[in-house]
Amino acid sequence: MQDAAQFLLGTHDFSTFCSLNSETPFRSPVKTILQADIQPSSGFLSHHYEYRGLQFWELKFKSRSFLYRQVRRMVGALVAVGQGKLAPHHIKELLEMKDARALPSFAMAPSSGLFLKSVEYNEAGKGSGLWECSLLLQLCAHWGLKTEGKGKQQ
Repeated sequence: MQDAAQFLLGTHDFSTFCSLNSETPFRSPVKTILQADIQPSSGFLSHHYEYRGLQFWELKFKSRSFLYRQVRRMVGALVAVGQGKLAPHHIKELLEMKDARALPSFAMAPSSGLFLKSVEYNEAGKGSGLWECSLLLQLCAHWGLKTEGKGKQQ
């Protein structure tokens, strides 16, 4: 998953990773992803009895702006890589397709667990947001996610 996330870094046409809506034709699909990280986490629910023993992962994306459902679709695609449904290089191929219909239907993460962590402004008043997604890894353990390297499971 981490290897696949690296394909998202930089400036790309993210048409494949946005959902079509009434505003889509008026917004540029070209966005710059400054950060795309996947890290183990202690999780904010780990102290609750029913969540003990579960693994948590944080997915962090930083950009000046995002397209409609872009983060959910990027997370979904990365989870699909972790499940073995997509190979890491498929992320690069999906970016090159520039077609919202190219992303498989299973590659849409639910909105729950996704939140805007912070907004930073520079002196010129231009901001960038850090979206953070904390995934409850009961699902990931069930899905058999591979987070690093070929065939390695966490």
